[in-house]
Amino acid sequence: MEESYAKLVDIKDRLADACGVLNVANARLVQLTAELIETDLWRGYGIRSVEHYLTLQTGLSPERARQVVEVAAATVELPVTTGKLAAGELSFEQVHAVTRHQGKFCDEEAASFATIATVPQIRRTLSRYTFTHTTAETASADGGGSTETPTELTSADSSTSGLAAEAVASGRVTQFHDSTRYRLVVDAPADQGALIAAAISEAKDALFQAGQPQVSSFDALVEVCNRSLSGVQPTSRVDKYRVYVHLDTDGAWVGAGPALPPGLVAKLTCAGSVAPVWETDGLPVNVGRSMRIVPDRTRRLVEDRDRSCRYPGCVARSYLEVHHTIHWKDGGPTDTWNLICLCPYHHDARHRGEFLTSGNADLPDGLAFTDNRGHRITIGRSRPPDDPLPGPPDGRQYEHPIGEPIQHKWVYFSPPGETA
Repeated sequence: MEESYAKLVDIKDRLADACGVLNVANARLVQLTAELIETDLWRGYGIRSVEHYLTLQTGLSPERARQVVEVAAATVELPVTTGKLAAGELSFEQVHAVTRHQGKFCDEEAASFATIATVPQIRRTLSRYTFTHTTAETASADGGGSTETPTELTSADSSTSGLAAEAVASGRVTQFHDSTRYRLVVDAPADQGALIAAAISEAKDALFQAGQPQVSSFDALVEVCNRSLSGVQPTSRVDKYRVYVHLDTDGAWVGAGPALPPGLVAKLTCAGSVAPVWETDGLPVNVGRSMRIVPDRTRRLVEDRDRSCRYPGCVARSYLEVHHTIHWKDGGPTDTWNLICLCPYHHDARHRGEFLTSGNADLPDGLAFTDNRGHRITIGRSRPPDDPLPGPPDGRQYEHPIGEPIQHKWVYFSPPGETA
């Protein structure tokens, strides 16, 4: 027993050391990102944003890159909180949870609270905190009070700030596809969120009334989607929003989506219609120079093959446009090897001459992107540092959160710029 306890203590100590080094490394990443934002040096051929640049150069996921940019943009307003990241005392996730609510609280107090709270506790507590700024106009109308202009959280309305600005900010839908599953995350203002919840509730009740005793909220969401697609008009738009399942001898998969299990394939093929696509030597028969406009069937094959914009690091999956790598007027055929999916941004950039494409798009590594100076555009590769990563400064270390329940009603924060 004593040996196991000593081993556990040793692991905990090494975990704390590793967390400190990781926090300092993340702080370096945040600092470099802040320099990119300040200098605008991230801008280049086909680069859409700082997040796109990080995804391309560092291998970060788009979601993680967005979080790094959010923390980097908050370094000026939250110097104490981000300073604790650089000192190894807070994790990146703890700091990011605070930056989601920047402008509402005193930086010092928020940083102090974050050192004792887990990430879920920080999110729950700060999201429930109802401190409201007093604007100059309100103070003037009341005959006194603070005249400090509150910090803007969003650009939704120049006259709206603080919690009010966050409440009316535009909603966001994030979609995730992995090998077999699809995930959807909705972040919306309260009124629009209530509308979504009401629609799901109504569909759930309708399914129950139709004789389905066990109905989940997910079943109701699918019903709402089915209703929307069933009402698509005119009929010429129906094919654009149809769900296609690709079948071959190796299995089946949703168009531009994940593979399907055998049981689900059997269910779908019982009631679905089948349109064959003939292949030669493992590749679909193409239309060559006979057509300039990409036929719908060929377009679906290209969209399923690419699944997103082909520009390196771009993750756009919606409103994709099919582009001839060798223009049709220059002799390029309307064959899949000469067709790629590009988002509208990169399609326009390609025709402006910001970058060039060449090669065989049907091969995994057959397509090359170059800028207009002839330099290859590639995904950045990491390399080990010349020296060991620095740890926290002397006397500073990462202390794990206490993990005790937090009573939100007893948590108070001072307005920005003030101390309790």
